[in-house]
Amino acid sequence: MKLKKTFTFSDKNQIWRLLISDNNQLIVETRNTDKKEVFFHCIDIIKGKKIFKSLQLEEKYWLGIEAVYKGIIYFHTFASPNMPEHKEIIGYDILKEKIIWQNDQLTFLTLNDDKIYAFKKKFEGRDVFVLDYMTGDIIEEWGNDVNKINDVITEAQLGEDFSDYIYPESIVDTEYEKSSFIIEEINGKNVIGNVDYLRHENFICFNYHVKKENNYFDNMFVIYDIEKGKKVFKEILNRNLNSFSPDSFFCFKNNIILLKNKNEIISFKVV
Repeated sequence: MKLKKTFTFSDKNQIWRLLISDNNQLIVETRNTDKKEVFFHCIDIIKGKKIFKSLQLEEKYWLGIEAVYKGIIYFHTFASPNMPEHKEIIGYDILKEKIIWQNDQLTFLTLNDDKIYAFKKKFEGRDVFVLDYMTGDIIEEWGNDVNKINDVITEAQLGEDFSDYIYPESIVDTEYEKSSFIIEEINGKNVIGNVDYLRHENFICFNYHVKKENNYFDNMFVIYDIEKGKKVFKEILNRNLNSFSPDSFFCFKNNIILLKNKNEIISFKVV
């Protein structure tokens, strides 16, 4: 097996969030906090091809994503800039690149089995509605049936599948013997903190922080080919940090995905 770089994404704004759809679409949220603008980008992970870039909706900043489901992104706005309370549901078709439905009266609650569960606040409590995920049409009205609401939330949570993901685990210096490659890589370096690593097929990936003479850190990332017994990739993910930078990489299916400098993504496929 070998590594093949599938794509590099970069943006002038900072990456705030990554989501992967059930159709292997990577949704990237970037924000410019000075200009108060948010942008959304979409890449086909398997093919390594851009679907869209720098999408903006009518609301330019106070906007986020509730979920991505069967090729549809469900956006929300905020009740007010200083409050985290969500409002509205905006259904955006990824491949059609357009809003296919919008509901200004309801707020997203959860999603399960081709149905969106949403609510409308009342003076006391809330009323829950069941919507068709494709059209936004109301299928059922539940009122404030707490038991039904709790059951569907639990069912949705139990149905979440993370089996396609591998996330790194953190090991301390007393556990470095888990991999001779880690020992080989960090030997003689002023490594501060833990090493985060994961194993995927015949590759071991890990990152570590090196303290420099100016007392700042560089966040280093390395991939070793275990079968060949050699280093196949090395990159500085972040330079001159004043604190540790965790959550820099993960695997999705056969893809190793790195986050660099908070505004760049590098993706490799194991082939």
